[in-house]
Amino acid sequence: MKYTFQDSTELPLQRDFIQDLNNFIEMAKKVLPLENSAIELSEEETEEISSLEARIREIEAFSKDVQQYVDERSKGAEDKEILECRNSVIDACVETADKGLKELNLKLEQIKRQSESGIYKIEMDLLNNLNPLFESGIYGANKAYSVSSKDGTLKGTLKASFSGMEYSCDLAYAHDVLPVRVLSGELSLPTWTKAGIFSKENKVKMIEVSEYTITSMNFDGDKHVDLSFVNKKGDQKFKIVSDNDTYQIYQGEFEITGDEKLLQSLNIDNIAGVVDEVKKYLEHNVKFQKLNHILLDGEDAVRNNEVFDCLKLIAEQYGEIVSESLDKGYVKNEITIKIEAEDGTRTEKYITKEEAFDQLAELGSEGLELASILGVD
Repeated sequence: MKYTFQDSTELPLQRDFIQDLNNFIEMAKKVLPLENSAIELSEEETEEISSLEARIREIEAFSKDVQQYVDERSKGAEDKEILECRNSVIDACVETADKGLKELNLKLEQIKRQSESGIYKIEMDLLNNLNPLFESGIYGANKAYSVSSKDGTLKGTLKASFSGMEYSCDLAYAHDVLPVRVLSGELSLPTWTKAGIFSKENKVKMIEVSEYTITSMNFDGDKHVDLSFVNKKGDQKFKIVSDNDTYQIYQGEFEITGDEKLLQSLNIDNIAGVVDEVKKYLEHNVKFQKLNHILLDGEDAVRNNEVFDCLKLIAEQYGEIVSESLDKGYVKNEITIKIEAEDGTRTEKYITKEEAFDQLAELGSEGLELASILGVD
């Protein structure tokens, strides 16, 4: 597919922007009411918790004052009756206060648990609803991938950052077990071995590693890539590391690329190809992605009710494309793109500013602010 503006200039990203914009609006209609409900719940329970904590402090202060007063009034008294009266008053005060404090503290803990449970549920709902947007709709984010084999299955993590916002996702991949050949086809690496009938000498031996199983892969989204793989017995382990198009290859702790003779037997083009395939695999073979965390300026955006602020950052990015689409379009107030299929078929997709605005306006002041940032007001 080829995506262009209406004047046939290519979109800055080759994506169906109209679909992404519609998805963004639909997602905002789901998550903003959820975040507002979390804010309301937090405020209500904060008020109730504050009220209970104030009552607890009052009882503690009252009990202390009563005991001090009785002690002062009975100070120096020697009569048995007065001392018994003092003790009875203090005991009764302490018993009644302790009973009340116990009940209030139990209620306080119950409210805190209910509050945490309710907020946690909303947070999970927010992350689930945000997941499709963060799966594919954050343009220009720097994405770092980390994958390892756990319990016989490839499991990974995505950590990405964009304009002061960071997010992480759990990943599942298309393969449970990934042999090297899936990325490289045939691959052999040089090592030293002992050979000879009468006297053993070091000789270069090419080890076929195509059927070795990949145990980990990492790509920082820029220049660093590494992958580790092992044979079935687990006694032969290799690692390829690439930084800025330079390569280091290790057999266990021994660096193959640090040995000039072994380096002569190494096909660097094959290694470069493997590294490129690692990048492609990590980016394009994700079977399942689950958003689990969003940070804004280093703080938990979901827990701190700052999802709306995250949406504003994304809206700023989308707004630039909206503005360019309107400038390059032929119909006033229509955000339009053209799509050219591989067979040459051409279609257009659009959404009017009024349509986008009306949907966002349903959200009240927050929706109106998003509409303004998007440039559809």
